[in-house]
Amino acid sequence: MNRLTERYKIARLIARKVSGTISEEEADELDAWVELSARHREEVTRIEGRLREDIRQGCKLNMTGEWNMFQQKFSRKRSIRWWRYSAAIVVVGVCAIFGVLQLQETKTPVQIARSVENNVKEYKAKLILDDGSSVDITDTTRHVVIACEGTSIMASESGLRYELGDSLPVSAPVKYNTLVVPRGGEYELLLADGTRVWMNSESKLVYPVQFTSERREVEMEGEVCFLVAKNERQPFIVKTKGVSVEVLGTFFNVEAYPGDQAITTTLVEGRVNVSDGQRHYIMSPNQQVVAGDGQFVVRDVDATEVVCWIEGVCYFSEASLENIMDKLARWYDVEVFFASESAKEAHFSLEIERYDNIATVLSKIEKTGRVKFKINGRIITVEE
Repeated sequence: MNRLTERYKIARLIARKVSGTISEEEADELDAWVELSARHREEVTRIEGRLREDIRQGCKLNMTGEWNMFQQKFSRKRSIRWWRYSAAIVVVGVCAIFGVLQLQETKTPVQIARSVENNVKEYKAKLILDDGSSVDITDTTRHVVIACEGTSIMASESGLRYELGDSLPVSAPVKYNTLVVPRGGEYELLLADGTRVWMNSESKLVYPVQFTSERREVEMEGEVCFLVAKNERQPFIVKTKGVSVEVLGTFFNVEAYPGDQAITTTLVEGRVNVSDGQRHYIMSPNQQVVAGDGQFVVRDVDATEVVCWIEGVCYFSEASLENIMDKLARWYDVEVFFASESAKEAHFSLEIERYDNIATVLSKIEKTGRVKFKINGRIITVEE
């Protein structure tokens, strides 16, 4: 088990302990990890308190009629089914814990140049309303509230949240909002149905203010991670570039940037149906489907390594330098040029802390002795 997978597993055990769904065997495994060091013990104590607070806040956000009915039905019996239903609260906590565990690893920064500053986590996005007006949102935005067709849209430093007021009739016209995240930014979003969304740099999501039709449909481009609130009567569908991903309630990632020839869907938990209009495939956890441009490929992956970007960690396994630098360009809002075509095809396996100085990231690659980087302002040149 690699370190990323191990830490995701520990995060999940902490979440299960707090939610009351942990088994005796899992509790023993968590206790054994805690006893390995005083640092582990301190981390778990601190994170348990933080997750309990997150759960309290999450429950306040999802106090819809359906959630109340579920509580009445299952209040006497905690089970794995409770875990799956409450994924919008608990799995989010897992990802948050996973990020904390990862980011607390010791770092040794190596300075190559000071032209590009540390890429401190920056929440920034533009919200485009149904009437065409727009609101710029940054990590300094505090408690901006917009009323829209019985729904309150709240923007704060922690993200954008939609809370239902009066439900609209099915016959009411659907109002759409668009959230655009620029290069160098990222954003979190809680949709009106309780679905949690993480948007990576240079991404866009179009979605209804309220989901009043038989299907919950959104459109996207870029890279977006979804933790879908379960509703068997109202499937959740993500559309992008001729490919659709249909789910009932699950945790998955879709990557579909404008320049990509194909769309990559990775499933963490649950089941999804991916279709390009001619072919379809029902995915299982830790599978990835690459569809579009005439191809439809299914492969096994470690899904936790794909979605860990939502907490500031990115893992590359034998990835081409061109692919790695494409991601870095979006994250750090820089331009990348290759002095030779052959440098693009060099392959590397590495783990990146997204909020490190980019010079520190490039230093890891330079240490292989295969390529060198020159930084001039926001322009990076790759040389062999």
